[in-house]
Amino acid sequence: YDAGVVTAAGNVRIDYNGVRVVARKVIYYRETRRVVAFGDVQMVVREGNKSFAEELDVTDDLSSGFVNALRIETTDKTYFASESAERREGDITTFNNGVYTACEPCEENPDKPPLWRIKSTTIIWNRKKKTIRFVRPRMELFGLPIAFFPAFEIPDHTVKRKSGFLFPRFNWKTGLGFGAGVPYYWALSPT
Repeated sequence: YDAGVVTAAGNVRIDYNGVRVVARKVIYYRETRRVVAFGDVQMVVREGNKSFAEELDVTDDLSSGFVNALRIETTDKTYFASESAERREGDITTFNNGVYTACEPCEENPDKPPLWRIKSTTIIWNRKKKTIRFVRPRMELFGLPIAFFPAFEIPDHTVKRKSGFLFPRFNWKTGLGFGAGVPYYWALSPT
């Protein structure tokens, strides 16, 4: 009590303000208001997004923090993964050496590359602007790189209608071979 540190070990579960954190060990530093969780960390936020990591170090209001080996599953089954990530100002998450896809992992072989994914040196998810920005991304199909870009931006999973490029479509015809198309969606009005 005098040191201002609270430690819980075992199968720890914390429910606070609509957020659930489960881990093997959680340490709360009262003076700095930091929460550090270790071992099979799982966090579910109000919106339903699930985060998985080995180590989580965040402020007690979850507005800022750092995570190693992060994986996120959003409510509409889009997936983020990265070596490390940092959250600041409560709305901006930066993924370092990140991967983004809407393909669920294969049940028989979870290490198998998904149908498509975007790998990027930096992914910036801005919840306030509802955008996902990719810096130096490369698009992969079945684990093979097919396109490189300096940067591009897409709306996040909460946006219902927004003008912009859609995900590429791929096809195969015997006489023509492999083809790809990049459709553009133009939202003329809110309805």
